Amino acid sequence: MQGKVSPIFRLFTQQFEDAKSAFLSLSKRYRGKKSGELEQKMIFLEIYVELLSRIHFKEENLKFVLFTPFKKIFKGLKKTKHLKMIMRQMEAVKMKDNVVFNSYTKALETEKNKIYAEVYDLILSAPLQIWEELFEAVYQYSKNLKPLMINTATTQIISEELEYFNLDNKTKLDTKALKDIYEGIRTITALENLRIESGFNPIFVKEVHERMSELQKDLLVWYENHLFLQHLTGFLTDKENISKKYIDLLASLQQNKKSNTAKVELKCRELFERILE
Repeated sequence: MQGKVSPIFRLFTQQFEDAKSAFLSLSKRYRGKKSGELEQKMIFLEIYVELLSRIHFKEENLKFVLFTPFKKIFKGLKKTKHLKMIMRQMEAVKMKDNVVFNSYTKALETEKNKIYAEVYDLILSAPLQIWEELFEAVYQYSKNLKPLMINTATTQIISEELEYFNLDNKTKLDTKALKDIYEGIRTITALENLRIESGFNPIFVKEVHERMSELQKDLLVWYENHLFLQHLTGFLTDKENISKKYIDLLASLQQNKKSNTAKVELKCRELFERILE
């Protein structure tokens, strides 16, 4: 008996085709914008594979087995995204304050060329067969999925994502916790869409999703500033004489991080108080 494929496989197919198209485009020329498109699609593919691994829990390390051929590429795409975030912020600072940071800008360009070359090599060396194998495996594991299976697995993952958010009112949310919340909201949103595709109601009401969306935007601003501060600090670590403009920039980024953190902490607590009502 062939078996019926779950409706949620349609969502996977759409994202898969877009991802493969972006991958083929990048194999001709590596570009930052297209790499960002591929990374976004692969985030969904990974979440979908995670869902299947929860449903087929007797298949040991299913997620690891299915997604391993893409791990290095995925990591390279993330590094590309992070560097693009930092370079955009550097450009915004130059435009706003009319200050030039020649040595740092040059270092960023050098790092960009290195990362782009590394990820491009990874893409060129990856056989197209890994895409066909992923699609076929996911197709097979998406057969005969009962609605109850999808309901149970999505609920389980969403509950676990909420548990990872360290919302103890007695402690401040640290960098890892805020990153977990940002990625957790992304996972929850994808799983809610899969629930709707399966005919279930979303777990959270529209108002909660709107709050999540707003929080995610604020967390992105926080994260970009965090990456910029972290990268610039690393660049200046071994420098003996640091000019005032770099010291001023560091101070500005540190102040931004403080205010951004306070803002997202408040929104996080308000959101999850609303969820727990």
